[in-house]
Amino acid sequence: MLIRSIKSQAVRLPFRFSFGHALASRNFSLNVLVKVQVVLEDGREVIGWGESVPRQYVTGETIASALAAINYSYAPALSGQFFANATELLAGLAQIFAANDLEHKSGGASFCALELACLDALAKAEALKFYQLPALISQSDIWQPAKSMSYGGVIPFGKKAILKLILAGYKRYGFKTVKLKVGGSLNDDVARVKLARQILGDEATLRIDANCAWTVDQAKWSLAAFRPYNIASCEQPLAASDLPGLSELTATVPETIMVDESLTTLAQAQELIDRKACNAFNIRLSKVGGLVSAMKMVELAKQHNIECHLGAQVGESGILVAAQRHLALAYPHFANVEGAMNLFLLKSDLVNEAMTVPLGACAKASASKGYGLGVSVNERAVAQLNYNHNLNVSVGERSESNATR
Repeated sequence: MLIRSIKSQAVRLPFRFSFGHALASRNFSLNVLVKVQVVLEDGREVIGWGESVPRQYVTGETIASALAAINYSYAPALSGQFFANATELLAGLAQIFAANDLEHKSGGASFCALELACLDALAKAEALKFYQLPALISQSDIWQPAKSMSYGGVIPFGKKAILKLILAGYKRYGFKTVKLKVGGSLNDDVARVKLARQILGDEATLRIDANCAWTVDQAKWSLAAFRPYNIASCEQPLAASDLPGLSELTATVPETIMVDESLTTLAQAQELIDRKACNAFNIRLSKVGGLVSAMKMVELAKQHNIECHLGAQVGESGILVAAQRHLALAYPHFANVEGAMNLFLLKSDLVNEAMTVPLGACAKASASKGYGLGVSVNERAVAQLNYNHNLNVSVGERSESNATR
């Protein structure tokens, strides 16, 4: 297959309401899209799409820095190149990942969008569904695709009346797992957790996410105050860099301590394991660098009895939702999968398929029809939601003769 062109752009996706947590509040999302045009040996053209959501407070990336990395570092190594098979393309992507030291350096959002677009095109070319790729990529036997998967819900900060409404809606919708954002005053947090337990009932799994809001002592006090309400896990209670504190907390509290902002690279995953700084990983495709890196984290966690959750960046369009869903189908042992709230959060999506969590969230979601990610991108919507023409850069058509430039 010849990679004829790689085009990227930024889009601004407005929200229906503001979504907030301890680190940020937003009413729109700035996302990066990558479109890869591939020509097969029989002359057929295949288009692959990828998406990522740069968050400066997570990986240090902005829209501008992610686009620059894609178009001036990653894409030139691929555009115009010919790959005889899947193995060669995967090796090419791995070489770019290694050359940019992404195992140690946070740059997940930029590489994720490019990698997903290439893998979407590859799966289409090979007549595969995206969830079949992990078994093709890895030698591990943990990649055993399921036919369906289920989602958990996430509740942002908000006034009590809004919180009650969302909790009641989630219960009726069918969520069996709900994660609540905390990190305000302890009294307010306890009131929120108590209300959630009262509305959701004892059968629901209730989780909290502090988004780096606490010190070690504050975390201990807060978790003790929440304990009567049976909290299953606490996500990122401390600053991302406070690994000694996370180790202490993991060793001294009964709740599962999960990391998110502390986990953006494979090197960080290994250090967290070595320091016994958590019981669980929250893996997000955009944050960790795409499918292959996420797979390696899952395999590493599995080897060390670390629980895996599959998170989502707030504001993902149906492109990234589809990729996440395929990963959840490929590995049906995630303790919880979040996201896919497109209809409820986004004023408009970028795909024609309905990618929102299906009614009766525990009643399972399956992959869309078709090969690759299985979604059709609405290019008119992409153009209308274009963020800034000055940010858009393309690595355009090249012939095979200049492919090595």
